[in-house]
Amino acid sequence: MQRYFGKIVGKQVLLEETDVFHLTKVMRAKKGELIQVVNDGSVFLCSVTGFKPLAIDVVRKLNENNELPNRVILLAALIKGEKMDLVLQKATELGADEIVLVQTSRSVVKIKNEEKQAKLERFRRILKEAAEQSRRCKIPRLDHIISFNQIKEIDANVKMIAYEGEEGNCASFKKVLETIKTRQSIAVLIGPEGGFEEKEVDYAEDLGYKRISLGKRILRAETACFYALSVIGNYLERKWLN
Repeated sequence: MQRYFGKIVGKQVLLEETDVFHLTKVMRAKKGELIQVVNDGSVFLCSVTGFKPLAIDVVRKLNENNELPNRVILLAALIKGEKMDLVLQKATELGADEIVLVQTSRSVVKIKNEEKQAKLERFRRILKEAAEQSRRCKIPRLDHIISFNQIKEIDANVKMIAYEGEEGNCASFKKVLETIKTRQSIAVLIGPEGGFEEKEVDYAEDLGYKRISLGKRILRAETACFYALSVIGNYLERKWLN
């Protein structure tokens, strides 16, 4: 069953033009077809009741929540092209609540100020599609592409920075995870292809970020994002949802 993010007014569903096109032209929806619509974090079962113009009515609210129990923020260093798209897609699937893109000293990709808005709009489309596909109840926030010193503006209760210079086992990661309490927000900072400079790690530490290791092997930047979010998500769901 297709899922869309829309707006519900009374019993009527309003979808964005791109979603109307997808539903009617790509999926070739028929009258009476059921879809799911997410509005302000709540999921509704809805029925297509007419065309020209498209009419969709709410059938009932569904008792569904596919979100992680804690707010997780991924701070991901900018990386090349399709790899960045993949990080956004998989971070959405893995439950990230917010994604912040960070320009680090060793980031190969440089985004000029005049390019940021267009980039953000394209990135948000990727997040929306991934959220629909993975049955999320919200689309991750992506508001900023920031310089490294702006990480001081990120507010989280528990902060981690993945650093290849840390001891090559996951004890540090586990230790930080075990400090997380109910409803606390979590931020994890992942570097670019060339890793962080030592001064960046020191700066993050001064802001309260704990150094963690992602294991004995050196991971690609995108793999590090997937690994960290997978471990965090698994830990949270085992701890709070079992």
